[in-house]
Amino acid sequence: MIPFKVHQLLIGNRHVLPLPKLSSPQQRFLVEEMEKRGFAVRQEAGSVTATSRGCAVHLEQAGYCWSSKDPSDLILPLVPDLLAFPKERVPARAFSQMYFSAFFADGVPSVKARPRLEAASNWGRLRASGDCGLTPDERLATAKLMGSADLVGPLVTDFPTDESPPLIFGRRLYFRSLMPGAEAETALRAVGEMKPRNCYVPRDGIFRNFEPSLTMKCASEVALEAGEWCFFDPE
Repeated sequence: MIPFKVHQLLIGNRHVLPLPKLSSPQQRFLVEEMEKRGFAVRQEAGSVTATSRGCAVHLEQAGYCWSSKDPSDLILPLVPDLLAFPKERVPARAFSQMYFSAFFADGVPSVKARPRLEAASNWGRLRASGDCGLTPDERLATAKLMGSADLVGPLVTDFPTDESPPLIFGRRLYFRSLMPGAEAETALRAVGEMKPRNCYVPRDGIFRNFEPSLTMKCASEVALEAGEWCFFDPE
């Protein structure tokens, strides 16, 4: 079981705090606490924006908060209460879809990872800064998926493999690499880590030639091990 640990990231001009995947009661608790502190709260699907005196704090149900100013003093005192909530039961497929979506691309079975932060423009900014935003529960899910394959990729690595072309993000050198699944599983980096050899999920999160049934299997294993990083359990 993975205990929650505080990590702080600066992604572009945003201060980001990864949080557990938040249940509905946890999100309601955060809304009430923001309102007690005088914040005007606006809720949208899966997202809360709390504004006070020109400061806006964004709370995402996927499991992170961000602001243009450091939100630590506001959010971190609430973490012990968040961690005291019971886990919310959801259908097994809905739980799996918190981490993966499965589809066919040109007839090829494929899986798309759905990380909180390691996607879209954040992905490039994290590579340029040398940071990683993959949370421990996401690393667990993705590593189990990759470890089931003989060969996985292309991934982005900070070390070369056979005939891996170089990639530059900011002033940092990476490589586009194919790797044995077991090696990729070990090298996959999570927030707060730095290994001698690191690999990262693709920018688009897509893994080809993976059967959709694997997503349910990996998610069920995540449910047993994610601990305080996910407040959902599959039924």
